[in-house]
Amino acid sequence: MKIRMGVLAAVALVLSACGGGGGGANGGSGAPLPGTQAAVGIAIVPGDVTVTPGGAQGFTCAVNGTDNTQCTWKVQEGSAGGNISAGGNYTAPAADGTFHVIATAVADPARTATATVRVSATATRQPWVTGYYAGWYWPSSSPADVDMSAMTHFVFGRVAPGSGTLHGNPGDVMPGAGSAHRAGEQGAPDPARSVEDYLVRRAHAAGTRALLMVGGAGDGAGFLRSTADGVRPTFVRNLVDYAIAHDYDGIDMDWEDELGANSLGLPAAETYRRLLALMRDLRIEANTRARYQSPNAPFILTFPGYAKNLNINQVQPWEVEVASLSDQFNLMSYGIGTASDAQGWHSWFTSPISGKYGNAPVDLASSIDAFVAKGVPRGKLGIGMGFYGIYYGNPAEMDPTAPPLVTGPRQELRGARLEADDNALAYNVLVELGYLDHGTYAYDTEAQAAYRTYTGPAYPRGFRPAIAPHDGRSAAGFLSYENGQSIAAKGAWVRNPQTAVGGAIVWTINYGYLQGNGPHGSGGSNPLLAAVKCSFLQRGCPAPATP
Repeated sequence: MKIRMGVLAAVALVLSACGGGGGGANGGSGAPLPGTQAAVGIAIVPGDVTVTPGGAQGFTCAVNGTDNTQCTWKVQEGSAGGNISAGGNYTAPAADGTFHVIATAVADPARTATATVRVSATATRQPWVTGYYAGWYWPSSSPADVDMSAMTHFVFGRVAPGSGTLHGNPGDVMPGAGSAHRAGEQGAPDPARSVEDYLVRRAHAAGTRALLMVGGAGDGAGFLRSTADGVRPTFVRNLVDYAIAHDYDGIDMDWEDELGANSLGLPAAETYRRLLALMRDLRIEANTRARYQSPNAPFILTFPGYAKNLNINQVQPWEVEVASLSDQFNLMSYGIGTASDAQGWHSWFTSPISGKYGNAPVDLASSIDAFVAKGVPRGKLGIGMGFYGIYYGNPAEMDPTAPPLVTGPRQELRGARLEADDNALAYNVLVELGYLDHGTYAYDTEAQAAYRTYTGPAYPRGFRPAIAPHDGRSAAGFLSYENGQSIAAKGAWVRNPQTAVGGAIVWTINYGYLQGNGPHGSGGSNPLLAAVKCSFLQRGCPAPATP
């Protein structure tokens, strides 16, 4: 994801350490206090799953507090409940029913974790739609107008690790959505609650799971400091305490940078170890808390990864392990996740489904296939949609009235620069500034991507937008963006049994919101989110036209 750092830098609230989680139904805390002997903790992924009779499902165990992280597997109901291999690969029985897979820590057989498996011949696969709401935008993106039924998972952004972009001490949880965290704000839809808590309650009322976004672009160093072995137990307890205090169903772990090369000078392997330890410890700590026991189980943990330029960036073993510990491993396959103005690139799209080639080497299909080839199940993978545009414009030193260097996809850049600021190019900004009323609309059937071309003059001619006058932004010659047509293609691709993946993420639903005439812009619409709702979830689709 990206975050609006100018807004967030002013926020300096600290949630200090709140104490431990105590014992639980599935074993001791996975986050012992420094200086104490570690108790073995265990959790199981996924914690609740539905499969068809005879269907297959892979399970992963997370073990901490010991060097021996192995576990053994069994089906509580015996062979009548299916079979599971030594590697955690489960095969469902032929009959419907509810069964239980149990993982036992080899290091301490008293420590177990249980997953519920629902076997149903009538089970239908529904992809997830995980939509991010940037809380710092709430005054201009009416919380009351968020259509929670358009998503299976609602993510509120955000909090960050202490000692990162929002300062604080390592292990602290730093609220980063400004006044959205505070009750009684003028214009809030429920003055008795914060916007954050109001949105979580609305999600639950619609049957949508609510997740807490932790981190974001630039927070890698904060994560590294907050996951050092002496600090991580406090950080984990603070995160779970925060999630419970605000009734979240889980956490979206946005550790996006400083994995591998980093500013702290740590070996690359140590950065991966800290991330994996954080994810294991979070699962195990949550496993000890009453909030995440039945009927509210399981604790959900998601992770946003990156699409792959397979010319230079292969899927790494640590990414496969992160995916195994995640309920969703989603690709940030939009904006600079798929397009670039680096040397050798041609003009390309945001979030293209297919069509990659040597000079535009990223698309969804090949990225998904690369993870699957390394053993990540397609059902754990999600694609990304950005509710903002990208465009190629002339470099700042050129005459602002000059014709655009790039006027469509697959062209040599000739010095053109990629503009991909998600704040400045949000869908609602594109609408407001007239981008979508000018130029020539086109749809690329190979990439299954929407775009506009602006020839003659670029659009707007000699443009230096007031929202970002300092950066010398030039006018657009080729604009790539999501619309109803491209979203419908992605929904069909995700639902197609031949290409199906787990679902999709949206960054951010705020960007698609068109303000209404009510107080604080309420009464508005979100046509992009409505398109996602129809295409991915088959809900709220327009009635067929009468012949």
